[in-house]
Amino acid sequence: MGRLLKAYVRGYHDNGMLTTAKHFPGRGDVEAMPQSPLWSWISKPAEAVEAQEFKAFRLAIEAGVDFVMSEHIAVPSVTAGSELPASVEKKLITDWLKGKLGFRGIVTSDDLWYDHVIKRFGAEEVAIKALEAGHDIILKPKDPAATIAAVAAAVRSGRLTEKRIEESARKLLVLKARLELPKNRFVDESKIGEFVGTAEHAAIVQEAADKSLTLLKNDGLLPLAAGRTARMVNISVQKADGDPAPAALAAKLAAAFPGSASFALRPDLDPAYYDKVWAAVSGADVVVLSLFTARNRLGDAAPFRESDLAFLNRIIAAKPGAVVAMTYGNPHLIRKIPAVAAYLIGYGEKGWFGNQAVYFDSFIKTLKGDLKPRGKLPIRISDAYPIGSGVTY
Repeated sequence: MGRLLKAYVRGYHDNGMLTTAKHFPGRGDVEAMPQSPLWSWISKPAEAVEAQEFKAFRLAIEAGVDFVMSEHIAVPSVTAGSELPASVEKKLITDWLKGKLGFRGIVTSDDLWYDHVIKRFGAEEVAIKALEAGHDIILKPKDPAATIAAVAAAVRSGRLTEKRIEESARKLLVLKARLELPKNRFVDESKIGEFVGTAEHAAIVQEAADKSLTLLKNDGLLPLAAGRTARMVNISVQKADGDPAPAALAAKLAAAFPGSASFALRPDLDPAYYDKVWAAVSGADVVVLSLFTARNRLGDAAPFRESDLAFLNRIIAAKPGAVVAMTYGNPHLIRKIPAVAAYLIGYGEKGWFGNQAVYFDSFIKTLKGDLKPRGKLPIRISDAYPIGSGVTY
């Protein structure tokens, strides 16, 4: 992890950009607080938190990350039992992040305009508490003007010191100077296309997708035998209605494999639709399961709908050695379809911040035999699939 973090930070710095590590104290192993389900905490012992969550941030700090963003997450085991989230907890921001972990950069809060945050702490009061906890930047208060006035009043009353505010402002001004923003802080919008999203960038993204595509399991299905895609059925499982990705993938598959058929399992599906899909599956030589099912932030890492999961496992049982699953962004789904003959993983997320769709082409090249997956699993799914798992042929 440390080596990858250093490369990531260095790449941004070498190209005139800044980096942020988030969300402190860590979002990978959080749970809903039993007494306050809208709030999250890490309930692990202090030793585990230090060895896992805090280790990741320590490595980011050692790599030279510029910002750390906090999150509305409590960690009672390292804060003497406090159930206050990092957004307002001095023990987490000042004592741990700045003190024991040694971060000297800029600490920014996460969004403060959430209803449950405002209800618990107050729309302006939460910003003052965040500054008291050690944050340098307040992100998205509900009313920025009212928040600025409240912070100014806190300084005048002595609750916050001018020195404290100036220290934070100085940090930000130093970074702006490092980027030479005082000399030129404007962007020529007409030239953005010359530097962002170029053909060269797209080629690099596709190369990264091709090299990272991970074949986690293969019971002899891949590479596909010649002619097997002539009767291929693709079934997309989408978590959210309105997700454009399944339709985009279906169009690409239709162009690459004329005669293939695509179906989408959506929320609130008419049960009769399963019968239509089953009829198509019955005559297929190969079935593709395209999985657009992101993990839940809290709880289930493989949140299939029960009816969809039962249908998928029915297909896998009826078509032994003929079903290949491709997951777009969530490696954990194999936990609930363990008998699938082949299981591939792409790591892009959906939305403006992700590169999910680039894996469509990587997957199609794999089905055609033009690409041999060689990626390795960067996380642990289970004892059967630890970090570094991945097969090829």
